[in-house]
Order: sequence, then C-alpha cells, then structure tokens
Amino acid sequence: MRKKFIQLVAVVSTLFTFEQASASADVVVCAVPQVYSALESAKEESSNKFKTYYAPAEDITSRIANNSGKCSIVISSDEKLAILMLRAEKTSQDNIKPLVKAPLILWSKDETLFKNDIKAIKDKKLKSLALPKASLTPVGFAASQIVKKKNFPTDYIKYKIFRTEQEFQAFAMVNSGNVQTGFITKPLIMRDGKTTGSYWFVPHEYYEPIKYYIINTNSTSFRTRKVFKYLLTDNNVHQFFLKAGFEDLDK
Repeated sequence: MRKKFIQLVAVVSTLFTFEQASASADVVVCAVPQVYSALESAKEESSNKFKTYYAPAEDITSRIANNSGKCSIVISSDEKLAILMLRAEKTSQDNIKPLVKAPLILWSKDETLFKNDIKAIKDKKLKSLALPKASLTPVGFAASQIVKKKNFPTDYIKYKIFRTEQEFQAFAMVNSGNVQTGFITKPLIMRDGKTTGSYWFVPHEYYEPIKYYIINTNSTSFRTRKVFKYLLTDNNVHQFFLKAGFEDLDK
C-alpha cells in the first residue's frame, strides 16, 4: 500500500512538473487593444500556438518591469516601451521591428457630420472634441500637430475640448455620445471590415506616422522566434491588419 502511494505521489509530481514546464514554454503575445481583431484572427489561423494578453502600453510596461506576467512578444505603438525594454536589456535592437501603421482620423458617431472632408471643421460645426494628451500617446502627439494648425479652428470650442490619457478613452467618450468628435486611429472604428460613424481622414503629411512595433523579448526561445516571424512576415496576418484598419508602412 505504501509503495503504491509513493508511486502515485511520483506520478502527480511528474505531471505537475510537466505542466509547469509547459506553462513556462507558452508563447504569450502582449498587445494593446487596438490590434485585438487582427491578432485574434492571426492566432486562430496560426499553426504556431500562442496566447494573448491585452492592456494599455503602460500596463504592459508594468507587467514586464515587475515580472507580474509573461510577455514573450509585445505589439504596441508606444516607442517609449521599446526604449525602456532596450535599456532594461529585455530585448535587442534586432528584435524590434515596425509592423504596420495606424491612420489618424477625426471621428464622430454621427454618420452625417463628416464626408471625409473638412467642411464640418471649416463651417465650425464641431461642438466638442476629445483629444488624447500629447505627452502620453503617439495618437495624442499626432493630434496635437493638427489642432495647432492655423486652418484648424478650435478657439470657438476651447471650453469643450476634453483631454484624455488614452486613445481608447477618447473613443469611449465619443462612442457614448458624451462628446461629439475625437481624434483616434481608424482601427478603433472598424467592425467586420467596415467603419462606423463618419470621419475625416487626416492627410499623412499633417503628422508623424503612428507606427506599431513588434518586439521579441525572448529570442532564445525557438517557439517565440517562430511566432515572431509568423506575425511579422506572414501575408495573411498582414491582410488581417489591413482589414482591421491599419496601413502598410510605406503608404
């Protein structure tokens, strides 16, 4: 009886060790919510299995810095995150690659406000505006470049400009109807390959490109390298990103 008990303990211990090893070998892609649709489509099609974790860039930074969770690969538009990871020796320059870029738009849930032109802006039909903070997000910095232009009148709504810490907060304010318009990127308004509401597509020459980067934080792992290469180079994955509202880097 004692012998069988010892054998059972040994089997359980072996299984537990195997599960721990298997969990540690899991490839986890940590990404900002903007890439959810494209990344989930890529995950579903991939023969190289991986898990996903979605959070704002600062939460991903905290997760990595505090070792509170695993991030084998990171996808984000926050260049500061890549710089911090380089300084902390969590990755190398060779393992940071531009993936796609996100076009900036001025969006309204009102389907009649914009017709992809600036008539509503020139006619001063804007009643309120949500604007991510320039110091916190690439979208906020890009949007600040637009509102500073002389041909973008905002004085008449200066008391109706709401600054948010995150792009997603600006989207939520407009989506809820609390604010009429907001500067965000196109992926946030895509649903099944189609846009919602109405928007002005901001010309590329008006702002610095909002690039999304893919970062490999575990280049010694064969499984991580395979997933990294798949997400970076597979044409189907690229098409998933385009369908989700992103653009080619050279567009």
